[in-house]
Amino acid sequence: MMAVLFASNCLKVWDFETIDAADSVDDTGLLEMEHMNELLVGKNVNLSSITKVYDLGQDIWYAQDFNGAIWKLDLSFTNVTHDPECLFTFHSGKIEAMGVSPVTYLMATTALDYSVRIYDFIGNCQLTEIKFKQGGTALTWAPRVVNPKGGLIAVGFEDGVVRIIEVYDPRGLTIVAGRTNIGNAEMRLKQAFKPHTAAVTALAYERNGEVLATGSEDKTVFFFAVEDKYDPIGYICVPGPVRALQWSPPSHAESMLLVLCENGFALQVPAPTLGEQDTVSTYEIKGLPMQYFHFCSIKSRIKAEKARLEWIKKQQEMGIEIEEEPEAEPEKEEPLPPIYIPEEPSPIVCGFYSAPGKFWLSLGDLEKEKAAEDIEDPSAYSIENAKRKKEYDQIMKAAEDKKNQKRQELITLRHEFHHLLQRNMELPKHMQLHREVNLIDRLFICGLDCQFKMSSAQSMSIKITFFPLFPL
Repeated sequence: MMAVLFASNCLKVWDFETIDAADSVDDTGLLEMEHMNELLVGKNVNLSSITKVYDLGQDIWYAQDFNGAIWKLDLSFTNVTHDPECLFTFHSGKIEAMGVSPVTYLMATTALDYSVRIYDFIGNCQLTEIKFKQGGTALTWAPRVVNPKGGLIAVGFEDGVVRIIEVYDPRGLTIVAGRTNIGNAEMRLKQAFKPHTAAVTALAYERNGEVLATGSEDKTVFFFAVEDKYDPIGYICVPGPVRALQWSPPSHAESMLLVLCENGFALQVPAPTLGEQDTVSTYEIKGLPMQYFHFCSIKSRIKAEKARLEWIKKQQEMGIEIEEEPEAEPEKEEPLPPIYIPEEPSPIVCGFYSAPGKFWLSLGDLEKEKAAEDIEDPSAYSIENAKRKKEYDQIMKAAEDKKNQKRQELITLRHEFHHLLQRNMELPKHMQLHREVNLIDRLFICGLDCQFKMSSAQSMSIKITFFPLFPL
């Protein structure tokens, strides 16, 4: 038996011995043969590969689904053949965001496969999932102060939409290891709104649960008043794409939001209040006090200063006095390590408050110099050929610019000619010039076209002057 994937969700089976014994009817070597059996796995299935279970007397196969599943298939095709069984389901790509329930052993995840999933990590199983038309990029579980039952999730998507999803009927969920009587859990959409024009990258509830802040790649942070229905308060613009949002903990006197941007900027803003902003014409909040901080690496500067102090110490041990302000240029000394400041600021990975007005930052690619570019293409230009190619491209660009300039001149002259024709039509009939007089001889046009092509090839410019055929 030979199994072949067909149309992603359908599997067709041919008999290998029949194919091996078959002969072609002509010299092409091609043979058309109908399949023996066919199995439809499911509607929303996209199979990528299958493998056989090598047990005696069984025709059981395992199939991998691109959409995030493992299927068990019975290809015996008898009266007692089992239906396709989905053994596992999971995200088909990397998990973009996750959150943990504040009241029970549940975990929510989302990814770019358009799904939001709920897992019971004590029972080690998936409870339910819900799908949308966009991939999820950010997720946070609402705290108990917002929803005492712990059944509310805020999810951000790649198109700028934020959806509030409710997990309902969570009775009977596993809360003790070893229990198997798992109840049903379902998800339903409670509210959807679109505060951003790009992917939502961060979501954070204020410590009292009164405000929800959303950050995005569009360099904005939007605030919502948290009630039964989320009402927009307004938004602020920030220096870069938002990486993370962190509200100050209850131990701090003031409720402040720490906004971390990908380009190394961090800013702190207070929580706005609903109704204080004028939202008649725009939701943009103006006048909200902000404190900015831009991270700049100084590690190499510290290394250089440390090397300088060590050199001074060596000189002093040798009995050489070091003046604070040397008058003359000192003798040759060992060069200090160069100060390296990255051209592009290190991206902020995450951050959190440590004390009022103080916070920690974790950055990526810190003090990392760019690696030398390698030449991997075997057909890459040599140094000489690259120089000639550059010169050739400059010549061609100059020629193309001249051609475009001449075209623009001809277009201008054509407009002037049509304007003159229009003015001629507006004159009294006895003063109008005949059409034959206004038209230029075709032979002159052909000659002019040839002259234009020759001048373009020789990179020469020509100037054409049209004189009016009648007094203005």
